[in-house]
Amino acid sequence: MASIAIKNIGPLNDTGILPLSQFNIFIGKQSTGKSTLLKILCFCKWIEKRIMIKDEKTLSNYTHYSRFLKELMQFHRINKNFFNPRSEIHFVGDCIAIDLVGNKNVKITRLPNFTKVRHNTKLSFIPSERNLVSAIKNVDRTYRTNDFDVLFNHVFEWGEAKENYTEEHPIDLKIVESMDYYYDPDQGDVLRLKDRRLKFSPFYASSGVQSVLPIMVMVDYFTGPIFDRVIDLNKKEVTEVIRMLSNIDSTDEAKSKPFDIDAFSRVYNYMNTQLFIEEPEQNLFPESQQTLVEYLVRSINRASQATGSESSVTLTTHSPYIITAFNVLLRAYKAKEKDENAATQVIPSQAIVPLDKVCAYYIKTNGNVSNIVDLELGMISGLELDAASDIVENKLSLLDDIIYGEA
Repeated sequence: MASIAIKNIGPLNDTGILPLSQFNIFIGKQSTGKSTLLKILCFCKWIEKRIMIKDEKTLSNYTHYSRFLKELMQFHRINKNFFNPRSEIHFVGDCIAIDLVGNKNVKITRLPNFTKVRHNTKLSFIPSERNLVSAIKNVDRTYRTNDFDVLFNHVFEWGEAKENYTEEHPIDLKIVESMDYYYDPDQGDVLRLKDRRLKFSPFYASSGVQSVLPIMVMVDYFTGPIFDRVIDLNKKEVTEVIRMLSNIDSTDEAKSKPFDIDAFSRVYNYMNTQLFIEEPEQNLFPESQQTLVEYLVRSINRASQATGSESSVTLTTHSPYIITAFNVLLRAYKAKEKDENAATQVIPSQAIVPLDKVCAYYIKTNGNVSNIVDLELGMISGLELDAASDIVENKLSLLDDIIYGEA
């Protein structure tokens, strides 16, 4: 099982070892370190991907000259003051382990199963600033930056994903009733009300539509059509992978191993998708948040079944409704064990989730993290999230004393 542990980075004090699964949720108040944790995790996964599909030099490149930290801070726009000599990152993935102690270089180790399980994966980080692609017309043509950072990458991936949706084959925005989306090379991004056939730019849509549009389009693309793409290789890359998989030693080619065609296929075809989404609930009504969670789960399950390799999604959130939505899907799994037909009448089978596929963590204001999956109840606990309700109840009680108390 993959895991991550972080100490003394930004607002994060000591997360402890956090096991990861197919669906991972980090919840907590603002400025507690949720985004920092998500960015570090995503970057570690990206380094793992690079090492899985490249040659030996890729690993050593990231263990020298503080390159790991420099690229992490630049790409994810993390302040250098977040790191200090007591900072630690300990990541264990499918194929490698990454260990940082201090604020200089990391140690990267291939795990024993590296050769057998190495594969290519599609990673996508969908940031909280995702509205940028909806609120600015033709943003992929106008956005410029001196650095290749997470926003630039998001705009680039948006441009890649949206071209798969045409007027004849749009994507149904299920969260917004009777609305679909497609891309027109001449008009740009188009939203269409299906009942009245009214068409308009996302620039004029509500904040909720602008927020959820990039999520739905990119999640659909990266859990479906992306697997039909042929990854383009240049001559150098082809030479690299043949040398890597054949284990050719230029000084003694007689020692080379037979070429592994299955390994080649795993490396140069996307085998799964790993999505990282900040605050999916932005500007959404609670009911819409629940619909979005169900959509995410269905999409991830669809991708996993299509490729036979498990895809995943990791979320940060402030919203207890996101937790509630996952609890409904977890409860549906228990109900399915009792009566599958009845359970799937309530929740579609593709959206049902077993408890061992969900990890949920509450990030405390002191920078520590607690596991909020209740194994006994078979659900995500809401006890850590009730502080706001307790404050409201306390204030209402005090006000009632004023209103109804003795004069």
